[in-house]
Amino acid sequence: MRTKITQLAFLLALLGPGALRTAQAQTVYVPATVTGYNADVVAEGITTGPNAGGPGTVASQTTNTVDRGNSSVRWCFATTNYQNPAGQRPTRGLPQSGLITSISTPGLTYQMGPFSGNNSLRIDGNGSGTLTLTNPQPCSEVMVLATEGNGSSAPKSFTVFFTDGSREDFPNIVVPDWFGGTITPAIIVGSRVNRPDDVIDNQANDPRIYEVRLSLPVTAYSKSVERVFVSKQSTDPVLNVMGISLGSNCLGVPTGGTAVANPASVCPGQQVVLGLTGASATGGITYQWQASTDGGTTYTNIGGATSTFFTVTPSVTTRYRAVVTCRLQSSNSSAVTVTVPPTVATVAYPAGPFCQGNAGGPVQTVTPTSFTPMGGTFTSAAGLVLNAATGAVNLTASTSGTYTVTYTIPNSCQAVATTSITLVRTVAALAYPASTYCRVGSSGAPTFQPAGGTFTATPAGLALNASTGLIDVGNSTAGTYTVSYTSSGACPATATTSLTVKSDAVPKFPNVLTPNGDGQNEELKLSISDVTGYRLRVFNRWGRKVYEGNDAAKGWKAEDNSAGMYYYQVEYTDCAGRRQENKTWIEVVK
Repeated sequence: MRTKITQLAFLLALLGPGALRTAQAQTVYVPATVTGYNADVVAEGITTGPNAGGPGTVASQTTNTVDRGNSSVRWCFATTNYQNPAGQRPTRGLPQSGLITSISTPGLTYQMGPFSGNNSLRIDGNGSGTLTLTNPQPCSEVMVLATEGNGSSAPKSFTVFFTDGSREDFPNIVVPDWFGGTITPAIIVGSRVNRPDDVIDNQANDPRIYEVRLSLPVTAYSKSVERVFVSKQSTDPVLNVMGISLGSNCLGVPTGGTAVANPASVCPGQQVVLGLTGASATGGITYQWQASTDGGTTYTNIGGATSTFFTVTPSVTTRYRAVVTCRLQSSNSSAVTVTVPPTVATVAYPAGPFCQGNAGGPVQTVTPTSFTPMGGTFTSAAGLVLNAATGAVNLTASTSGTYTVTYTIPNSCQAVATTSITLVRTVAALAYPASTYCRVGSSGAPTFQPAGGTFTATPAGLALNASTGLIDVGNSTAGTYTVSYTSSGACPATATTSLTVKSDAVPKFPNVLTPNGDGQNEELKLSISDVTGYRLRVFNRWGRKVYEGNDAAKGWKAEDNSAGMYYYQVEYTDCAGRRQENKTWIEVVK
């Protein structure tokens, strides 16, 4: 607030003590003295002679009536001091001075013609008449005091003539009836008097006299009005024109003056007080401040900026001027420039989100694609490991989340640019129930995270379900494999483990031996490997041991044995450390 007061004080000192005076949109009206009235329609009080102040008839005080009427009812206006033969006065009436102050237009007055003489340009039916100004003068509008008795909506024509011989026509002018009007009149007289019998008719809202506004074009402002011509058609009853007033408002082009600003240089968001010096400030002056951000090539209106003082908050360097208007004529003030140091800082990073490497792995970074101008400083909230000079972000060391990176240039206005970056760290995990499997059955379900990823294995040969990670060990090839689990999403992560599948599938125990050299069933051999503690013993049907071997790769061929039924026993420790023992029979056929 202290800054605003200082700025305002500066402008007051610059513009002078009258700087805060607000010009009022006001038209100055001057009643015109005219000639051309042809009827006296106002009954006034007797002011001279032996009957001064006494009663009088309406007929003796008038020459005609406001309306057309008939033989028994024909009405006139009356002044407040009129007294009929019965000694009655109207409750209200026309002022004795004849000076009418409009209740419709502030500042507008009319001077009616003398009540002792003609005071109305009365046109009954088809006709016309002229009121001539005794003192022609320029104006911006001609205001006509008029009313109509037994009126209709038929339009009238008014023509304003100037001393240079030119004219302005105003056709289709409607003057309402003096009774029952719906628009605000110049005056509500409040009474009327009957010419045949002097009866006074007091009213609350009637009769009325209206005003007709004849607005002149700007091109006619400098011309002097000489006379007003009025005409009407025969279908329209009685028109009474009873006064003329000239309105003067902005007859010349207003002075635009000089626009000033305090301060003349600000940072974005700071306020500037605009003011005018030397501009027109009388009459119906209006103001409209305009702004230009292209060096004055084009200007646009500032909403609500319609006073001599106005506060603006420019965001860029801007030129300001005021359009000073008086009616249809305008002038521009000289322009003032308010300088705003441009906010030139910019910063941009590649499109994210950015995938972070796992802690302990190689350092991953992302750097800005651009930042201007050079020499600024990068800052962000805690959790983002940021190089203040280069803007490089250490993805590996940072915490996941969305951050606002601010790039600040250390100038007078602290130019600042911001951008948002998002860091995503996905950690995958994978574990199987065991690291070594015998080639039989299933591996069992692994544990893994996050869900929704894919399993793969190298080398080929592992019967692996890519969705669940289950291994069909019995249908896998013996060997050592690397199983990988890769998560899905924008930033996938991979976890790996090593598994060994041994080849000790459940052996088949043959029950026929035909050592005849055909290559089929030549020896008793279990074809089993990856076992320890292997022992094979063969017995004849009398229980005598005929063979014993400890090498799983070798078998009994019954070379020295006769045909017949034999029994054998196999013992070994499998790859899972389980002791296995099987007893069965075999028939030797020779």
